Amino acid sequence: MKKLSFLFTLSLSLLLFGCGEDKIDVRDTWFEYDVEICDKYFDLVWCIIDNDNNEDYTDQMRTELKNEIKKIQEEWKLLNKEELTKKCTEEFNKYKSFEDNLNSFGCSTK
Repeated sequence: MKKLSFLFTLSLSLLLFGCGEDKIDVRDTWFEYDVEICDKYFDLVWCIIDNDNNEDYTDQMRTELKNEIKKIQEEWKLLNKEELTKKCTEEFNKYKSFEDNLNSFGCSTK
């Protein structure tokens, strides 16, 4: 019985501590080719996620958002340089109209 209890405790410990989520870094914008606007876009996204102090957003919500950004990055890795440049430029430009709000918590589109 002690062996069974020990194995159960060990399994539970591994499950709780061994399966924790890795820290997600959306700044990891590795692409086969260098597209500067994509680095700017993902740096801006990272800044927004980290510096927005809206108390309605939980850590879990921020993690889920980071996971979504990673999915986008994975999809965009399949694009050629022109398509990737276009996508990043379109997304980055959406934030330009919010420049004043972005500056309030230390993020910029410049």
